Amino acid sequence: MDAVLQVDHHPIGSSFPQAPAESASGVVVRALLTVSGLAPVSNRAPIGLSFVIDRSGSMAGDRIKAARVAAARTAERLHPDDVVSVVAFDDLVETIAAPDRRARHHALSAALHALDVRGRTNLSGGWLRGREHMQAALAMIGTLPGSSRRIVLLTDGCATAGITDPSILVELTRAARHMGISTTTVGIGERYDDHLLRMMADAGGGNAWYIEHADQSQDVLAEELGNLLSICAQGLTATITLSDAVQILAVHSGWPTSQPTPGAFAFDLGDLYAAEPKPLLLELSIPQEQLDARKAAGSPIAVLTLTADVITPTGSVEHRTLHLPIASSLEGQQSMRPEVEQAVLLARAARAREDAARLQREGRAHEAQQVMREQRRTLAESPNFTADEYAAVLQSIAEDFDDLSEKYRDGTFSELDAKYQMQRSYNTRRGKASYDEKLRRRRGE
Repeated sequence: MDAVLQVDHHPIGSSFPQAPAESASGVVVRALLTVSGLAPVSNRAPIGLSFVIDRSGSMAGDRIKAARVAAARTAERLHPDDVVSVVAFDDLVETIAAPDRRARHHALSAALHALDVRGRTNLSGGWLRGREHMQAALAMIGTLPGSSRRIVLLTDGCATAGITDPSILVELTRAARHMGISTTTVGIGERYDDHLLRMMADAGGGNAWYIEHADQSQDVLAEELGNLLSICAQGLTATITLSDAVQILAVHSGWPTSQPTPGAFAFDLGDLYAAEPKPLLLELSIPQEQLDARKAAGSPIAVLTLTADVITPTGSVEHRTLHLPIASSLEGQQSMRPEVEQAVLLARAARAREDAARLQREGRAHEAQQVMREQRRTLAESPNFTADEYAAVLQSIAEDFDDLSEKYRDGTFSELDAKYQMQRSYNTRRGKASYDEKLRRRRGE
């Protein structure tokens, strides 16, 4: 497990890009932490995977076909010793394939391709059956280092039967995670509850995906399986412990957060995948007198502590802890690191996408348009906007925001647009921006 911490700073109230307008004397510190890991050994531990597939009436046509094909092709990529199961749900819950070694599931593909649609959406019943399957999988795959068990929930709707209270559904996934069972959610189309599915994935330690068009389902499940097969650390947590009078101005990465002790904040980064570094981006404020005192004492303004169960090159697991102090010797009046500036710009743009989509859903299209315009202006004011290394990405976002402003103005923004913007925001803040290419939109959308 490797960690890189990049820090820059500026006086409060300066003309520094993204500077807050407070008049108090002090310094704003921006800290970008990137955690990465090496690919696991080739003789990896077996995994357990349960596909929980919505078969309600709204899944008819291309949606159920895409779910069937994607699940079947993903299952084909599993190792013979991996454990796989398939659950289908509508009003009723049906086990299509009981949990067993992939090598013994000779009729799995045929069973998936025979899946049809009917009834309402008993999401909780399907998920609970998947949890039962992954509990049973433990006896087959054991507790070997690096082994994992995951439920992949695919749905195009909201919970309309069984347990429908979102808070209960979220707590169920949280409890399952403590049992060693994680949950990934895949929302399809414009009707599903994206907030609920993201909350379930966050609590369950998995990923939240969005499929706008049925033909994207194979890309999504291939990405999910690729992550599972490249887990290099589990239970990754970053905790920042702040010195006296230091405050957090902003947390840009969106990880589930808790406060274990006063002055400390823990961020749950989930499992670490070799192909997907995990980012944590923070902005801190320090009063000038506190910064001077810290400099004199030679003590940091904050300490980031990483903990994780790391899979070693030999296949064993080691619990590791890494301490990264944020130094108090912030020399000079201000110092901008282009890499940190870019991360902040992208994070703020991601938040703007989400905020504007939420405003549109509330019938406040004019305010949504203003959010796009203001964020577009912020992008253009940054030195990175014309810097060779960063300009192309930022200018593309600016053009996108111009198009979105027009949609808000003209009233042509749809729920599919909202889902798309929410997912792009999630991708950026969670270090999954590479998925934007797979989350492709057809020309004119």
